[in-house]
Amino acid sequence: MVRSNVMRGVLVGATLAGMAAFGSGTATAATADATPCHVDGFVCMTTNDIYQPTVYFAGGDEYTFWRATEVTTLSNDSSTAYCVAAEYNFTLSPGQTIAVTHTITSLTPTNAGCLS
Repeated sequence: MVRSNVMRGVLVGATLAGMAAFGSGTATAATADATPCHVDGFVCMTTNDIYQPTVYFAGGDEYTFWRATEVTTLSNDSSTAYCVAAEYNFTLSPGQTIAVTHTITSLTPTNAGCLS
């Protein structure tokens, strides 16, 4: 009985030491996923697409996905407003960040907003 308690203590101690040295990873992953991307002069989108998880394009340019894509955050760090073609069209204003999931097909520069 003494031998198994000693072994258990050694294993628990080694596990705790490893977690302290390398971190558990859960806090880092949750923080990274919740942080929207920002690049001055660009529009940035975080998607649920495994092949293209982050999309950047220059302000003033138009962007079209190959297929409708689920976007979790949109950050417009450009001086151009965009019409976002999604379940319903909406305007993404300069400096605006949206952290709501939408299925998006394209973003087009606009001066007058979007028609639904």
